Amino acid sequence: MSYTNDKGRDDEMTLQQLKTFLAVCEEMSITQAAFKLFITQSAVSQQIKALEEEFDIKLFEKRGRRLCITAEGKIFRDSAKEIVENAELIVEKLKASKSLEVGKLNMASTHHLAQYLLMNPLLEFHKSYPKIDLSLHTLDASEIKSAVESKTVDIGFMPDGAAVFSPHLRITKIYEDRMALIAWPGHPWREEEKIKPSQLSGEPLVFASTPSSINEIALAFLKRHHIHIDTVIDVGNIDLLKEAVRHRVGVALTSKLAVREDISQGSLIELPLSGIDELSFNFLMLTHKEEEPSYPSWAFQKILKGYLP
Repeated sequence: MSYTNDKGRDDEMTLQQLKTFLAVCEEMSITQAAFKLFITQSAVSQQIKALEEEFDIKLFEKRGRRLCITAEGKIFRDSAKEIVENAELIVEKLKASKSLEVGKLNMASTHHLAQYLLMNPLLEFHKSYPKIDLSLHTLDASEIKSAVESKTVDIGFMPDGAAVFSPHLRITKIYEDRMALIAWPGHPWREEEKIKPSQLSGEPLVFASTPSSINEIALAFLKRHHIHIDTVIDVGNIDLLKEAVRHRVGVALTSKLAVREDISQGSLIELPLSGIDELSFNFLMLTHKEEEPSYPSWAFQKILKGYLP
């Protein structure tokens, strides 16, 4: 707190002066206050004098050998206590924030990313920092972008797209995915070295309309290669798509991220489709350019990196 007093002198009240004043109030002795604060008696006297001159008041007076607080001193004491307590509370909150004992983390993601990329990092974050209030909202891409721009959420996760760019956003590529042609383990094509796109013509194909971005990539690939599909089965989402493929309803073009564990466990296989490398796409992390990452945001991003290739 700095200002020019009515005597034309620049003064500055410090937190240490207030603590010294309160120590004198508690001890009612310059000597005892100095002993308590591990400073000299002259330092205590100088700080009290500086406060009195700054506010043009008398904080203490001598009555015989006793030191007594004045009426103005009592008013000043109440305000000084509040200032010091608030300052100490700020320090405590900052320490707690740095140690992640308090705080909030709000995020938004597409359902696909939340389920297949973010779930394990989220579980680890909650286990490591159980006192942090954690929220993950599943939204579509345009809603995620708007939520980060408006600072409604701290971090957004979404697939790449032309509409992602914004002068207000910091955009980071976090994962490169690609499509995979999947089938059940006993599929007749399992021994083939390469499968031409034309071989898909007439083959029953399972689709998942959600997420739409994955579905659009699959349809665009079929159109680009002039592939006619006789039987199309739309099961709504990728979990049902995988179940339908396991039950031999048909093969499917879907996100490799969504089926990597199933392939690893052997419940599904990936067929070697020619041209599959052209079906790659990125997943992005969005943060606001004007916002420095909070401690919870920084901690989550650090955990997430451990799960990325």
